[in-house]
Amino acid sequence: MPFALLQRLLLPIALVLGAAAPAAAMDVKNSFSDGFEGGRIMSQVWAPCQRDEGYFFIEQSQVRSGSYAAGMALLPTPDLPPAIEPLDIDHSRSGCRDPMPMVEFDPGHDQRAELWLQPTAPKGTDLWYGFSFRVDAPPSPEADARRLVVGQWKQSGPYSPILGQRFRNRKFYLTVEQDGPAPFQQCRVPIAWEDGYDFSEFPGRRPFLHDGFDGDGNKLPPDYSADCTRGLTIDRKAPLPQAFGAWVDMVVHMRISATPDDIVEVWANGQPIVTVRGPLGYRNSGKQYFKIGPYRDPADTPVVVRLDNFGLGHSFDEVDPRRFDK
Repeated sequence: MPFALLQRLLLPIALVLGAAAPAAAMDVKNSFSDGFEGGRIMSQVWAPCQRDEGYFFIEQSQVRSGSYAAGMALLPTPDLPPAIEPLDIDHSRSGCRDPMPMVEFDPGHDQRAELWLQPTAPKGTDLWYGFSFRVDAPPSPEADARRLVVGQWKQSGPYSPILGQRFRNRKFYLTVEQDGPAPFQQCRVPIAWEDGYDFSEFPGRRPFLHDGFDGDGNKLPPDYSADCTRGLTIDRKAPLPQAFGAWVDMVVHMRISATPDDIVEVWANGQPIVTVRGPLGYRNSGKQYFKIGPYRDPADTPVVVRLDNFGLGHSFDEVDPRRFDK
């Protein structure tokens, strides 16, 4: 298939996927916080991704600060608090039970129970995010190398997270993405990890190329043969903490527009973890948005994520989750 024809075929798909980010309900120019202390998940701030396997609730017994936290569960167990009422929110997203023009709901080959942050931002906006989260799940009887993502910073389009909070065998690690050489191809780069992470996803501990199409329109297989990074400097300062069964306070500063002056900075529990500089994200992507909650390959065991002390702002002090303790 000639590439020009491939572009014409893919353009409608990219436009639909590009509409997957929630409509902006708040102005990202203004800093704001949400500790869920109103005892509810506010529809002006969050949009739950409603699906059969997902469950959303307000938590009172397992909180980071104050009296309440938000909860998101896959395959919920009877001991969880009552589910919140479905929210009537006017937006369209892929992978959720929301209407999208020309697209029927398709659960795909994954499970998810995510809260989507309603405010979005233009690509390249300099923003700081802060939040506390924890993951709870019964131990697997054996090693579980299936994908689990809990927290994604995305750019609209058919792309992986520009920054992803990932887990493999219960170990916490972070990845960023760059454009690959082929259309819609991406280079996945590990930037931080918890002690004991086994790197089985990254043979030789190298980044790898995934997705994309060749000149004839054929989907490309993953390429693990060489380091695919371009112009990145990664300053790792400390390992990530454990997030299974423990609260973690995260602060993330990012400015991502696929240019050399891009930056990602990450702190966990008040400690600097990593700084990444260089071109990140995708040249042909759209607006930037954030979502958090369990997103995984299919499994038959429950997993619960709790969220507290969220902040969106323009400095570390504005979003540091520890400010809720004062």
